[in-house]
Amino acid sequence: MNKFQKAISAVTAAVMTCSMAAGAVFSTPVSAADKTAVEIVNDMGLGWNLGNTFDCWNTRGWTTDTETAWGNARTTQQMIDAVKAQGFDSIRVPITWYENLADKSTYDIDDAYLARIKEVIDYAYANHMYVIINMHWDWVSDGSLWLNAGMDALPQFTTMWTEIANYFKDYDNHLVFEDMNEVTFDYDTLNAFNQKFVDTIRSTGGSNSDRLLLLAGANDDLTKTCSPEYIVPDDDMVAVSIHYYYPSTWAVASVSDPNAEGYWGYSKTWGTDEEKQDVYNLFAKMKAYYADKGIPVILGEYGVITNKDKDHDDIVEYLSTIAGSALATDGVTAFLWDAGDAGDMQYFSRKNLTWFNQDYANVYKNLKENGTPIKFEYDIKSTTESSDRSVVTLSGDPNYAVDLTSYAGQGITIKQVILKGTPGGGWGVSFPATNPDGSNRSWTAEGGEVGSDGTLIIDLDGIDNDNGAYVLSLSGEMNFAKWWGTEGATLDSVTLVFDKAITYTTYDISVKAVENTDPRPTETTPEPSETTPEPTETTPEPSETTPEPTETTPEPSEEVQPTETQSGPAVTKIGDADCSGVVNIVDVIAVNRAVMGKDTLSEQALVNIDFNKNNKPDSEESLAIMKYVVGLMTADELINFKS
Repeated sequence: MNKFQKAISAVTAAVMTCSMAAGAVFSTPVSAADKTAVEIVNDMGLGWNLGNTFDCWNTRGWTTDTETAWGNARTTQQMIDAVKAQGFDSIRVPITWYENLADKSTYDIDDAYLARIKEVIDYAYANHMYVIINMHWDWVSDGSLWLNAGMDALPQFTTMWTEIANYFKDYDNHLVFEDMNEVTFDYDTLNAFNQKFVDTIRSTGGSNSDRLLLLAGANDDLTKTCSPEYIVPDDDMVAVSIHYYYPSTWAVASVSDPNAEGYWGYSKTWGTDEEKQDVYNLFAKMKAYYADKGIPVILGEYGVITNKDKDHDDIVEYLSTIAGSALATDGVTAFLWDAGDAGDMQYFSRKNLTWFNQDYANVYKNLKENGTPIKFEYDIKSTTESSDRSVVTLSGDPNYAVDLTSYAGQGITIKQVILKGTPGGGWGVSFPATNPDGSNRSWTAEGGEVGSDGTLIIDLDGIDNDNGAYVLSLSGEMNFAKWWGTEGATLDSVTLVFDKAITYTTYDISVKAVENTDPRPTETTPEPSETTPEPTETTPEPSETTPEPTETTPEPSEEVQPTETQSGPAVTKIGDADCSGVVNIVDVIAVNRAVMGKDTLSEQALVNIDFNKNNKPDSEESLAIMKYVVGLMTADELINFKS
């Protein structure tokens, strides 16, 4: 064991074992809070993320301690107390599990890791806060981790969540389980995982029978999740996860070269009336699409990078607008993404227990004490019409999709689709639907060219000329229809011809933010449950069982930096992924975010970190930079690193 690996003494191990035994099952059962899903989400108030901590991944080459691997201090009761004092009533704890398995062949999670997660949950419970725990980076966009196997990963997913659920089954409904984070599964796979998650948690009993479960949205993207292709399981205690980094050119884009490959825009400022109205409109969409139907929305992450060239006052305004809009919207709450001392969204320093900028802190203090300064005037009209005709005409555009759920259960079948658009444009129509046995299948009708009169008629006669397997019967569980065309084609309207008369519902949504003349704070802090155990009964003080991270992890030396070398006209600093002129933990995070597809490195940054000359960032390069930062590799070794 080298000096940077976490050493646990026999005494510490014994204390943790006792803590686990006491924490797994409470002597007095804890009943779930008697609240609906929407009421729980409203009760969550302001939310905060313990980011870049338990979600760290790709760390095993240099440390065994996931929690401090990316440069943040070990979580303490004092940290969570300070977050609570600033006005937050909820905490999200992103967790990566795969590096903390006791037995990879059985997917058994290390008991010590579960016990440590329990300690942190208890820190929040001591403050009567809600807590969300999830499965965060057990997948990654480069396809290298186990959850990327899609449906083949379902057995491991089920086994691990069964263990997690059983371990925490007696915690009351202030603990929320979130199944996955920002996964890019296709809709069928995502829907299958979400359904399996609900079934698995419910089967473990205890408080899990009606615990609020947070379901991964489609890449946690608002537009993709507010889609008929995304199916919410039939369960009264579920919420939908969406992440809010809009507009991306403001929230997550760094300064870069407009002429560089992969450049997708950058904005230094935010806060025009139009930009604020975009926020209100998107919140209205979430409310109409989900919250008004009894399915709350949790914005598991929002924020804006703070260590780049962004206007300070606009950052403050953005945070206030998003957090305030969540408080003002029934059935929606929001969690600030905070990378702490190591990352590009830095709000609260966990090493110093202070805020990096008091203006950021005041946003949440003011909202907690004074309530939101705005309220929304929603105008969401839902109109149900009956038709004595079997025809519905809709306006559209290329790749247009229409929700058909309002037609479901009427015993009707679509017999014909009439498309009107650009003469000569190629068009087709698809109808994904659910088979009676519960399996999904996509039926695709024949396409063709719009004629000189601008009309294409597609008869749905149950015959597919391509493969002979075309079957269309949408008299039961209809999901949606979509039509597509060749590049440059325009679509003016789509007419659906049914076999008999129908009724259908349309929505007209608008929203206006107005001054809240009585901005009293909403009570969001739940009373402590009499049956919830005090964490001090089962959890040792961190100082008694755990060495401070400074004892095991040295601060990167300022005296040793990779030397500068010339590469053409530009100066290259080896390992400098954010082009700041200094190599530190932020560069490791920058490479990891690029590997995960969350950021794109500039051309200069890629030159700085592309040790193995494969013209892309990868985990090998991230590990090399990390070893240099913590002192396991010299500057010369980093410069001459070969994979």
